Amino acid sequence: MKVNQERSRPLPPSMSRMRAQWVEETVSETVKADNCLFGVIIGPGGSTIKELQVKYNIRVLVPRKGSKDEPITVQGKDKTLVKNAVLRIKALIAEEKERRRVTTPVSQTLCIPKALHGKVIGLQGQNIRPITQALKIKIQFPNKNDNSDEVTLTGLPDQVDQGISRLLNLVTRFPPCRA
Repeated sequence: MKVNQERSRPLPPSMSRMRAQWVEETVSETVKADNCLFGVIIGPGGSTIKELQVKYNIRVLVPRKGSKDEPITVQGKDKTLVKNAVLRIKALIAEEKERRRVTTPVSQTLCIPKALHGKVIGLQGQNIRPITQALKIKIQFPNKNDNSDEVTLTGLPDQVDQGISRLLNLVTRFPPCRA
């Protein structure tokens, strides 16, 4: 039985020299990023990666979706342009991480003595309603039958931090509980 083996055609000498020259003169740097951030580098329809490649005269190699721990590779002939492209890619990644951090809701738990819960909430919620409405957060106190001191605040990170400050400010207005 004869096996059909296809051989790749040899490159013409001029192409071979160009390829060797590219490999010889290429500067390469890598950037580590989570797979979920590769889309930021690629951009809608590949626009961001194309813009980077044209602006800095470099090639950006992004690992395939689903690959584990493979870095983004930036290649070019000019070391300064490669470095600048790497800095720009790192900035894009940092901006996206920060955008996700501030737009992803979080929950934080605060311990307020159970005896103060009613005072902190106020008559019909008059003390905490302005906080929840102004900051657009949710404040969850435990049920009356639950002996927990834990109060949970849920919302965007900056608003939750402000909510904690305001709640602590409310708590300090009341005298300490006596057991």
